[in-house]
Amino acid sequence: MKGIFSNRSTWFQLGILSYLFLLGLTLGSVITYALNSLFDMTANGDPSFYNIHAIQFISDLFIFILPGICTAYLCSRTPGEFLHFRKISDLRIFILVTFMVFLIIPAIDITSYLNQKIHLPECMSPLEKWMYETEENLTQITESMLSEKGIIPFIINIFIIAVMAGLSEEILFRGALLSIIRKKTANPHMAIWIVAILFSAIHFQFYGFIPRILLGVFLGYLLYWSNSIWVPVFAHFLNNAIAVTGSYMGFFPDSDKNITSEIPETEDIIMTIIIAIAGLILFVICAKMMKKISAG
Repeated sequence: MKGIFSNRSTWFQLGILSYLFLLGLTLGSVITYALNSLFDMTANGDPSFYNIHAIQFISDLFIFILPGICTAYLCSRTPGEFLHFRKISDLRIFILVTFMVFLIIPAIDITSYLNQKIHLPECMSPLEKWMYETEENLTQITESMLSEKGIIPFIINIFIIAVMAGLSEEILFRGALLSIIRKKTANPHMAIWIVAILFSAIHFQFYGFIPRILLGVFLGYLLYWSNSIWVPVFAHFLNNAIAVTGSYMGFFPDSDKNITSEIPETEDIIMTIIIAIAGLILFVICAKMMKKISAG
């Protein structure tokens, strides 16, 4: 069975990935429904802290990890190379990536603020209302995941939100999907942007659509520069871990309330822009250093 579809077209392989994705979505939904039926995993009629995390774990496994790995197995005779499972032994790369994640955060914050200010025309108000309600529902889920305080809940959130999300989403998007699309286009930059748009769209968080595209582009270039999936996995993990840690420590008390957050002061916006520009300059320097190390 290994590599049985390796010689098939890009569209056929995309169809295989899409089919496995939908199959995983269906199986994951059935399993979570069964768990909810067999065990009392609710509190006051609402999903409990552990129920939400169990559902998220099952979703990551069945919707992202298994479809990505199975696609690589069916569509390549070397699944490890297909998913870019290349070992990185030079720790300097991970040190540079750590700096780059922190340096890009102000730029992401600026685009997030601008994204929230985008409104659809009046004739499309029903669509915008649906987008708003979807965003609010997802925000409530995120708040429920971060609601429990303490060491154990913190470790669980790091594992689910940072480790599992970083690993699962990168295997599917920067691993399987990007490898397939790269077969269709000789332009790696176009492939990275296409995958980044799909990566952002599948989260269904419309008021964070643009910053998530930029995050996806950043992760895509990390793979392109290093040729190893573990580099974007590490960056994805670090980005999410920073958000979880900041929420627990009270640094971002309103970080998940994107639509209803207060308008920042003009001075704060200007300062953030200055910091973002300086951060991007340093980011480019770090990127050049990382590419040089990877090439060597």
